[in-house]
Amino acid sequence: MRIPAIIIGLICLICAIWFGLPMTGVGFLSTVWLRTTLIGLIIGTILVMMFFKWRARRKKAKELEDALIPAEPEGDGKILSERMQSALATLKKSGGSAYLYDLPWYVIIGPPGAGKTTALQNSGIEFPLAQKDDDGVVEGFGGTRYCDWWFAEDAVMIDTAGRYTTQDSDKTADESSWKSFLELLKKARPSQPINGIILAFSVEDMMTGTEESLTRHAETVRARLAEVHEALRVDFPVYVLFTKADLISGFREYFSSFNINRRKNVWGVTFQTKDRKEQTHESVPTEFDKLVSRLSDEVIDRLSEEPDGISRVAIFGLPGQMALLRDNVSDFLRRVFEPTRYKSNAILRGFYFTSGTQEGTPIDQVLGAMARNEGAAGAFAPSFMSGQGKSFFIHDLLKRVIFEERDWVSHDVRAVRRQAIMRGLGLSVIGITTAGVLAALGFSYWLNRDLVNTARTEGETYARQANTEILRTEIEDRDLDPILPHLERLRTMPAGYGTTAEATIWEGFGLSQRDRVQASTTNAYSDALEQMLRPRLLLDVERRLQEIRNTGEPAEIYRALKVYMLLGGQGEREDNEAVIAWFDDTWRETFTGREGLTKREQLGRHLEAMLNLDDTREISVTIDENAVETARDAIVRMSVADQAYALISDKAKASGMSDFNLVERTGSESVKVFITTDERDLTEIGVPALYTYEGYWGFFFDQLDVVRDRLVEDKWVLGEQASDVDFDAQLAGLDQALHSRYTRDFVAAWDEMFASVKLANLSADKPRYDALGAAAGDNSPLLRLAEAVKAETRLTRELEELDGLDASSLLGGGGGEGGAEGVATDVGGAIASRFRSRSSGVQRMLLDAMANQAKDQVRVNGSSGGMTAPLERIEAQFEKWYEVLDGPMDATAMDALQDKLGEILGYLTLAETNPEQAAQFMPQALSALIGQTSRYPAKIQEMIDDAYNDFQEEATDATLAEMNRALANDITFSCRENITAYYPFRDTDREVSIAAFGNFFGPGGDMDTFYSTYLARHVIRTADGLAIDESSSLADRISPNALRQFERALRIREAFFAAGGTSPRVDLSLTHQSSHSSIRQALLTIGSKPIPTLPNDPPTPISWPNDSGQVMLQVSPPSGRTDAEGYSGNVWSLARFIRSGDPQRASGNVSRRMYVLGGRSITYDIGYDAVTNPFTMPELAEFECPQSLD
Repeated sequence: MRIPAIIIGLICLICAIWFGLPMTGVGFLSTVWLRTTLIGLIIGTILVMMFFKWRARRKKAKELEDALIPAEPEGDGKILSERMQSALATLKKSGGSAYLYDLPWYVIIGPPGAGKTTALQNSGIEFPLAQKDDDGVVEGFGGTRYCDWWFAEDAVMIDTAGRYTTQDSDKTADESSWKSFLELLKKARPSQPINGIILAFSVEDMMTGTEESLTRHAETVRARLAEVHEALRVDFPVYVLFTKADLISGFREYFSSFNINRRKNVWGVTFQTKDRKEQTHESVPTEFDKLVSRLSDEVIDRLSEEPDGISRVAIFGLPGQMALLRDNVSDFLRRVFEPTRYKSNAILRGFYFTSGTQEGTPIDQVLGAMARNEGAAGAFAPSFMSGQGKSFFIHDLLKRVIFEERDWVSHDVRAVRRQAIMRGLGLSVIGITTAGVLAALGFSYWLNRDLVNTARTEGETYARQANTEILRTEIEDRDLDPILPHLERLRTMPAGYGTTAEATIWEGFGLSQRDRVQASTTNAYSDALEQMLRPRLLLDVERRLQEIRNTGEPAEIYRALKVYMLLGGQGEREDNEAVIAWFDDTWRETFTGREGLTKREQLGRHLEAMLNLDDTREISVTIDENAVETARDAIVRMSVADQAYALISDKAKASGMSDFNLVERTGSESVKVFITTDERDLTEIGVPALYTYEGYWGFFFDQLDVVRDRLVEDKWVLGEQASDVDFDAQLAGLDQALHSRYTRDFVAAWDEMFASVKLANLSADKPRYDALGAAAGDNSPLLRLAEAVKAETRLTRELEELDGLDASSLLGGGGGEGGAEGVATDVGGAIASRFRSRSSGVQRMLLDAMANQAKDQVRVNGSSGGMTAPLERIEAQFEKWYEVLDGPMDATAMDALQDKLGEILGYLTLAETNPEQAAQFMPQALSALIGQTSRYPAKIQEMIDDAYNDFQEEATDATLAEMNRALANDITFSCRENITAYYPFRDTDREVSIAAFGNFFGPGGDMDTFYSTYLARHVIRTADGLAIDESSSLADRISPNALRQFERALRIREAFFAAGGTSPRVDLSLTHQSSHSSIRQALLTIGSKPIPTLPNDPPTPISWPNDSGQVMLQVSPPSGRTDAEGYSGNVWSLARFIRSGDPQRASGNVSRRMYVLGGRSITYDIGYDAVTNPFTMPELAEFECPQSLD
């Protein structure tokens, strides 16, 4: 069954690979070559394994033969060797080369005279080596000198010498020979050295032996079995044969009538168990009783069959004779097979009674027992059946029991363990693989179900949200914003058209639904594009055509018309590049900024998808033929050059060339140095690829030839009007006309990029100044910008590489090293090949000039007339970009600019710790920066000016910050603490001290010092007060309110410090001008000085400050009411008195004040030496402590 099972399993595996792998949905696993290779590898592996296994078996068999036949036998060994070789050769013919290794081996052991050999000789087993005068036994020699080899067709039986078992003749020699024999078995068949042991023991010994002798025999046999187990490391079955059963009294008579078939049967017990650990010896008494019982059951029949009376007596006594053996047999087997704590027991597989021949006198155990009891002699000893007899109960025992149980033996424990591990690993792999496959199928089902459900949900959401657009039958609005979310949803839905992810191996494990879902989503997406996008695009182009016809150039009309007809399916050939390029230009104008960039990218993907899907469906939207004809009429007079340039422009945008990107070319630091002038991100700023070095030489130059064919192919755009265009005449000057347009657009593209960026504020990011540090660094974006401009605009570099080449070689007139092949290996060979491939325009001019080089020494890159004129016209616009990079290393104009910026960076950094020193040197550094801007290109000049202004502003900020710090330290705090919180600035009882007033407002005081130190050079004094000097760098920074406070302080100083001292002094005169008629006299007491006054008295001079602590005004005679008024205070009591009077008409520097006491009035004229009355001037109440200058 093993080979068929392997074949069936192999067929199943092959079918699983051939039919199962395609079900995984993985493309490469479905290929025929892969499946064929896998199947071939598996079959090949199995065949190789079988080959090595067969080879190993053959090798083991050969080693076994070599062990049986020594290389150089001596003495009678030569004869025995020849006998063994002959035997093995005979067996090979019938059993194959590995016969000896494949057959089961059984070792027969037992004490001498046990009848082992006799049992085999008379067993009836066929031995192929048996001859007429030979039983077929082969005597061993060398390591098996005392063993007889019986080679049967079904097994190999080794009949060991009886002394191997008893080891009682020469213990040392016998033990050594026995161990050598076991080592031979282990070496020859390491995995399964033997298949069982046949223990032969004579019934005679069981009947006549004493308890001591039987015990000794049992221990000896037990020891040999233990040695076999220890040496071979296998659990083997032991078949116990009690030979010479014919010596049991009655045996011969009982079984004499048995025919040959009945004599082949088994007489004994085979324990029916598969458990090798079962203690079968315990069942021996029971099973023995069953044997005796079966004998007793047949006694009646045998007695009826036997005529001889004496024989009937013997037959009748056989069950009893057997019963007497029960105890000895049971006890013997128990002693042999009973386990102990320290040694493993052998496995008693069965016990049997046999008879090989009938010789000797049977023993009557009953009479023997009586004789022993009564002292009488003898035993009943009939003499019949003596001599050569028949074999009983051997053939089937060997053939059908022992040989059939060849696999009952275990293998070597270590080998079994290894096999168990390998079997476990194999089963584990199978189990894990099976579980993995089932899990993968389940996971695949779950993934695909989720994919289908998600797609269905997304589809339903789309249908619900886009319902209005789906049901719309007429498109009148070209706005794309409403439909963009619907198209995005369809495109990006699971397995949608825009999904780039392939089905995972798990998703595609035999159950993939992605292809079906993707087909459905693609169809839905295609329908949406056709229904929503195409009509709007056509409408947009149609309306733009109307606009362009009125304001645009013919070339733009041509491009729009071509796109219009292509979208409507009217083009004679596909030109998706033109459609994509036209809408890219249009959408760049419509969608701006970061959000606009996202929309452009989305619309571009939808447009490309719609064009790619046109092959799968019919275009359902028709175009307006009138619009087509009108547009054709407008472009019928358009030059061929315009058409050609439009074709080149469209193709360039779809060519895959990379645009010049400002950030990529100037480095990541550029995002710190440059900013855009519009809302675009800096990463969007660049120049179209067509207007770069590679754009010219790698595309435009090559297109000069191709475009001619394209013009002819695109005649369909013009329709019937194409016949009115003289193509041949206009093609003659096409190169020059295209170069003219290219030059114009080349310069315009770069100017547009320059206009889109400006320099970032280099004085920002204080105190790190990241932008300035990047601009002044070794990898300055300014330097890299100049290098990039030069690299991309100096187009004559391509020509300079041809300088010095042999013109005749370029024209194809040379050969060998000097001809075309030689040039191809030169520096400019590749470029020369490109020139040789062209036959008009610039190529002819270049080659003609180079052919005349020897005559007039015209250089290819020189000013050679019209040869390089188109390229020189381009380079002329960028000449200063080249000049700022010319010069020795580290000594170019750009190097100088970096150095100046670095110097300014140093001063700005210094300003953080030493602002005075930085302020001293910064002006010179700024002057150096701005001094030579004329050396630089206009864009760099603009950036330098911006930087200069930024630095000036930074310097202004630093100056203003320093002024504010001084203001806070010197003015604001002391002003709040000592001035404005007191009288006369606030109406309070607390008065500012004369010292504090003088220190703050007086000449050389706080306000005066700050003004002269910081403000004086930035302001001017006008009739209206202080005003900012417009020429000052702080003209727009100083606050008018701050100036007003300093103006008020100046006026206070002029009023109180007119005498020029550091302390205030006010000289005034007091005149009693008039009083109530009842008042005869007034007394004004200032401090301790009384001043009596009468109307029209001469003026009384008064000086302030004085020792006055209080001012008192009294009138007389008393009226009985209030006749006096006091004005208490400190030094400012006089001011309080003056301010308390009711102001009357004033004239010049005289202030008239009226005071009322008890209903009677008195008026004083107070005259001052200044125009301003210091004590009543509004500046005292209006003055505020300046907080900041800006």
